[in-house]
Amino acid sequence: MTYDRHKNDVFLTDTKNVRRTMENDRITIRLPQIDLRQIDLLIRLGEFSTRSEVLRHAVKEYIENHTTRILAKADKFKKIQELEAAAAAIEPYMKK
Repeated sequence: MTYDRHKNDVFLTDTKNVRRTMENDRITIRLPQIDLRQIDLLIRLGEFSTRSEVLRHAVKEYIENHTTRILAKADKFKKIQELEAAAAAIEPYMKK
């Protein structure tokens, strides 16, 4: 899953291999030195070419994983609601 941005809105897209052609916005973040050293090590090892690339990859991966967890929770919640509705529907018959 990926997120596509259009103006100031964010939309969830269900395709895995959507090519990201949107413009990038510049942000400023503060990270502990230990994290920066680890990011720089990944760059020296050739895994990434820049800090920005590392962070873009990390953010994308986090969003995909977090979205998957949220959707799984939503599915469980929906099943609970269905079970509660079914129990409420048979409750009058249980009292007889």
